[in-house]
Amino acid sequence: MLKGALLSIVLLIFCRLSVAGQQSFHVLEDSSRQLTPAGALAAWQNGAFRPLQPSYLNPGYTTSHFWIAVTAPDVAFSENMLLVADNPHINRLEWYAAGRNAMQLLSLTGDYFPFHQRPVRHPSFVFRFSNGPGLYLLKIDKHHESLQAPLRLERRSVFRAESERSALINGILTGIVLLIVLFGAFLYANTRDAVYGWYALYVLSTLGWIWSNSGLGFQYLWPESEYFPSRSRVVFVFANFVLTVQFLKVFTGLGQPGSRLRQPLLFAQGVWLAMLVITLWPIHYQQYAQATMVLLRALPFFSLAALGLLLAGLIYKVVKGNRPSMIYIAAVLVLMFFTVMENLYHLGTVKLPSYFAHYGLFTGIVLEMIIITFGLAARFSFYRKEKEAILQKMNEQQKQLTDTIVTVEENERKVLADRLHDEIGSLLALASLQLDAVKGNPMQGSAPAERASGIIKEISETVRNISHQLTPVAMEKYGLVKAVTDLAGIANASGRIRIELVIIGFENDTHYSRNFRVILYRIIQELLQNVLRHADAGHVLIQLIEHEDHCTLMVEDDGKGFTGELPAPQLLRSIRSKVDYLEGMMQIEHQTESGALINIELPLPKMNGNYA
Repeated sequence: MLKGALLSIVLLIFCRLSVAGQQSFHVLEDSSRQLTPAGALAAWQNGAFRPLQPSYLNPGYTTSHFWIAVTAPDVAFSENMLLVADNPHINRLEWYAAGRNAMQLLSLTGDYFPFHQRPVRHPSFVFRFSNGPGLYLLKIDKHHESLQAPLRLERRSVFRAESERSALINGILTGIVLLIVLFGAFLYANTRDAVYGWYALYVLSTLGWIWSNSGLGFQYLWPESEYFPSRSRVVFVFANFVLTVQFLKVFTGLGQPGSRLRQPLLFAQGVWLAMLVITLWPIHYQQYAQATMVLLRALPFFSLAALGLLLAGLIYKVVKGNRPSMIYIAAVLVLMFFTVMENLYHLGTVKLPSYFAHYGLFTGIVLEMIIITFGLAARFSFYRKEKEAILQKMNEQQKQLTDTIVTVEENERKVLADRLHDEIGSLLALASLQLDAVKGNPMQGSAPAERASGIIKEISETVRNISHQLTPVAMEKYGLVKAVTDLAGIANASGRIRIELVIIGFENDTHYSRNFRVILYRIIQELLQNVLRHADAGHVLIQLIEHEDHCTLMVEDDGKGFTGELPAPQLLRSIRSKVDYLEGMMQIEHQTESGALINIELPLPKMNGNYA
């Protein structure tokens, strides 16, 4: 993570400076790693130990063991004081009391041992002066790794009060971070927006790093592990690096396809993932001590370079006005402020309230998460408003579609009324005149009666055609293919135009809903009627093809295209509304000399599915 790199820089600056008061400690470095407790006692007696001023053991990357000598001057001291090695991440510590003839081992603890071996239940290492006044020796072993061990002597009553306060504050801050994780998970579950899912994982990995760094993870989550405690910080750091980049990609758009940062960031993520796997691999990495040290020295430089590139990209985004980048940079600056102030307090440069002196880092991280969370909440609010706008637009489109359908139905009723009035009405009037002629003058013979019979047959045929147009009886009895074939046959029978019909599929269309089949028939019918009324065409090709999950309809004519009085949008308004209702697509291609070509693609409904 970006803040991890910045914190590393801060720790690098302050790692050799004092964080403790003036305590009486002496140190001996055992570069051979062969010194026994008796040998350490002899070295003390020979004056080989040197004063540890300030009381902060900080050799950095080391291949040595270190012996710390502490004296308990009297009974009151031994009963009331504790030795605190304020670093939860030391592999092995041995606590000895000097007897008359030998060194007595009081405690054996460290990251390589279960948590219950701690002499005092605490994230850091705390030792009692249980043998009364005298000399005590602490052996510290973290060879082939980086070692920092602030040491202090503290009264038991003060230590107990501080421990209770620390547990309460850590619990509150952890609860806040977990609420932020749940908030991100909630937003992801409701929106399916990847930014919230990655954010929840990003915050969770940050919390994992906090707990592993403070020793709380070893105390509460993996207390019996002898394998994971020494690796947990590295695991969560690499995981957080990867998730930080992934979160920033979706939050700020950094490293998106086409960006110059895309490949470098993918490479960095790959390296961090590989290192995470290597760290978790079940081997004792001290068997490869030299290689481990080289890797531990090189990785910070690589990570700082990669995160520096990430920071440069964020700054560039800020300059371009990218609001999420501004929010993230502001959050990191808040974290850096608290981190620097806490370190300056330990240096004695500034005075801070006790809370900020001891919990500045955790508080800074919580504030960082809160700032980013507010940014994501604003994004969610914008998402909700955008969704409401889309729904409103869809409702308006649905209203327009409904209005179009109502208008089309009214137009169809008007056409039907006109035909009934003009055709049926006039024919019935003629039939009535012929019958009146027969009734008024029987001497005219059978000619008027025959003419009346012919008119009645014509009325019957007209009613039949109108009935077919209203409800295709052939489709109800024989299916869609038969209905469309009859429709083309009626048009061909007029002699005015030649209809060429090609239908592939739809042999058994009963598993499609009746509504779908009727609407598809109406689309074909209206397209053919438009050609007959407006195209002045001599030939029409109709192709209807059934595919696996959709069907295609093509109607092509050799008429005059859409150059007449009615333009295409108005002429095809009813058809387009039906296509939209079936969630299909319609494409119009027309030329002034070679006619028009209309392609329609409709999704096929499932059995008992849509449009039922």
